[in-house]
This record gives sequence, C-alpha cells and structure tokens, in this order.
Amino acid sequence: MARRLPRRDPLRLFHIQSDFAAGLAPTDIAKKHELPVPAVLQIVRGRKRDDGLLDPFQLAHDGTRGRSTTQMYWLGYIAACGRLYHQGPSSTLVLDVDRRDVDHVRQLVEDLIPGRTSCEFCESSQSGLQAYIRDRDLGTLLSQWGIPGADPTEGSVPISLIPGSLMPHFVRGYLEGSRNQPPFGLTLVPATMASIRTVAMVGPQDFVTALGAALRKHVDIGPGTITGRRDRLKTLTFKGAKAKKIVQYAYRDPTRSMPRVARFVQSIRPR
Repeated sequence: MARRLPRRDPLRLFHIQSDFAAGLAPTDIAKKHELPVPAVLQIVRGRKRDDGLLDPFQLAHDGTRGRSTTQMYWLGYIAACGRLYHQGPSSTLVLDVDRRDVDHVRQLVEDLIPGRTSCEFCESSQSGLQAYIRDRDLGTLLSQWGIPGADPTEGSVPISLIPGSLMPHFVRGYLEGSRNQPPFGLTLVPATMASIRTVAMVGPQDFVTALGAALRKHVDIGPGTITGRRDRLKTLTFKGAKAKKIVQYAYRDPTRSMPRVARFVQSIRPR
C-alpha cells in the first residue's frame, strides 16, 4: 500500500522536488518514494508565491539573499515559539509572545504575508499572550519546514536544509523567539556582550543535536550540554565564552532583530 503524503517530512519533500528538478519523471519519483503519482504531482506542481516565505527547495536555488536573510530570521523565531494548527483548508500559526514584542510580531506578518492578513492577540491561561496568524499559504510552507502542531515533539526545522550563509539569521531568530530562555527571553535584556552568560535553546532531541553540531561547525566552539525536560523536549545550553561566541555569530549582520534588543545590537556594532 502506498504511503500517505508526507506533509511533515521536509527532507523527503526536498528530495522529491530535487528529483523532479533533475529531470526524473513523476512516475519514477512516485516509485522511488513509494507514493501515488497524484501525490508527487501535488508536491512538484504546488502553487509558488513570490512574496512570502520560501520553501526549502526554493531557498536552496534562490539568489535573492537580502530577502532570504529576513526569512530565515523569522523561520528561527517561529521555530522557537510557534505551533501550526490545521482545520480543514485553513491554517493558523500560534506564537507564544512576550508582551514587549507585539509590534515585532506585526512586522513578521508584514515581512512574510505582505498585504494579505493581520494577526490577533489573545490571552491564554496556560501560555500567556499568544498571537494568532491565519494564512493558508504560510501554513503550507511552514509545514514544509517542519513546524510542529499541538505536540511540539512531532516536528522541527531540519538544520541540514539551511545554507551555512543563512545560519546566523536562523540562530538569531531562534534566540529572540525563545521566550523564558536566556539571553533574550528573560526580563532583563543584556545591554552588552559582557552581560551574556548563558544561551539556551529548547526543542526536540534531533533538532537540538543538529543545531549543536551546526554551531560547533560554524562558530568553532565545543559541545553544549543537552538536558531533558518534563515536556519531552530537550534544552541545549552553552555558557561563558561559548555563549558569547554564539551571540557574536548570530548578530554579525542583524538585518532583522527585536526592537528591545536595539541597545545590545548597537553596543556590538563596529565603531
């Protein structure tokens, strides 16, 4: 029996699109990936938007780097604090939002869904302030990037699909979207690099393991510490000099960042 369409398997979707771009016929792709031909056609001929978030395959073949840096920042931000819910043909992105960042979330909408939608802010008894962004196309693309639904362990962004040149922007977004995690999710925002003590990133095991390996490769630091949590997620922690190196890496070209970290960004700009 053919397998169901892999909506939440970004790597598999990427390989299917790559096979099609390489000239493999849909029937051969279907056989290779054990899918029905209509499912393959849906993947390779899906509608493309030119003004929103790129899917992983588009990103790998896109030359508009100025656009990509902002998109990878927002992908990191969403990966840190977002969940994706599907109800029939519609999709809703729910973000756990720091009250200081309401205008920043509005900037997310403007960058990723220009002129198409708005967001609503609601108070949750369990999660605090949340932003609700309803857009079918954005939901489809975020699914292709592995953003999870109600269960945060069911998916994650595949780090291997993010080009090395764009990793700093993804990491910066993840740090800023990590509510309740240092260095920027706490009440007191570091004003200078000397104030950075700890960097902590939360996610599924596969994600934090891959992210840690990417940081060791690009930042030239030793391994961080991975610890478990009661919600089955893991926390990847770097301290001291390692934490400072990661933040320096993430902010070496901050094309997009939260307004409340502006003082910190200004403190690390070359004089």
